[in-house]
Amino acid sequence: MKKYKIVSLVVFVYIVLLFAGCSKNTIIFEDGWENPNSNNPDGKALVTFNAAVEDRNLLTRTMAPMKKGIQNQLYAFTSTNGDGAKGIPYAEGLYITSAPGVLTGNDGYKMYLESGIYDFYAVSDNFSTIPPKFTSGLSEPLFNGIDYLWWHSPEQDIMSNQVNIPIMYLHAATQVVFEVSGGEGIILNKLVSAMITPPETGARMNLYTGIIPPASIYDKADKMGINGLLAQYIMLPLKTTSPMSLTLEVMVNNESTSRIYSVNVPVPNGELQSGDSYLFNAIIDENSVNFSQVSIKSWTEVDETGKPLYPTLK
Repeated sequence: MKKYKIVSLVVFVYIVLLFAGCSKNTIIFEDGWENPNSNNPDGKALVTFNAAVEDRNLLTRTMAPMKKGIQNQLYAFTSTNGDGAKGIPYAEGLYITSAPGVLTGNDGYKMYLESGIYDFYAVSDNFSTIPPKFTSGLSEPLFNGIDYLWWHSPEQDIMSNQVNIPIMYLHAATQVVFEVSGGEGIILNKLVSAMITPPETGARMNLYTGIIPPASIYDKADKMGINGLLAQYIMLPLKTTSPMSLTLEVMVNNESTSRIYSVNVPVPNGELQSGDSYLFNAIIDENSVNFSQVSIKSWTEVDETGKPLYPTLK
């Protein structure tokens, strides 16, 4: 294995912390690890990447290497004092995680840069599909149900033959998780299905900021993912005073037919923010559904097939 692809979690965290304390960063790797110029007659620097994913919320921030088989679009812009991401990138390439956390250019692509200062950006669907395209710094219209990821590293000095840059993705969408339980006189046997009304689609991500503007109106109902007594859905950010509509189909009290409950879910503080995962505790009574509490928790991750990995709740 090539040495520049071996990045331990300890080294990765150290580099990330180093980035956080500097507005301008220089990463220099000693020559002799490899000869990156063997297929690079112009003598440019070979830039490699590794990636991890974390949630945007500071109180619940966690980090893990990006799983294998995930597509990523990476951009390098010549660094400017303004909004450089609205211009034409100096280099861009599609990458896939060939192993957890290790990015490899598709079809053998490698990013070579001249010595200079660059702003780097990356986007991903956290899935095997190709990320959205950007024009003049704005993405194509976005959809619900996709775990959009974004990363930015400004003013990176490229001044050696080989540079490795760690990517620490943030979630740009939002997430709702419902934990369903039975109330007084209700034995909950099974959560059969759940439907939620997500925000309208069509918002565009700003590549320079990673912001997806929140919608204020709802789209049609969509099916949530189910795992045991948990229901989960990833959606675009939302800002509204109107409640979400939730429909639950459940089996209770060992009955032979299912019951259907429809309820309006208040939006916490009128907003579902980017990067936050909201856990709703839904208690089913005989004729109603009540919500005992709503909390912000660590993001519910997805595996390499895109299937949600539901948290173990205590």
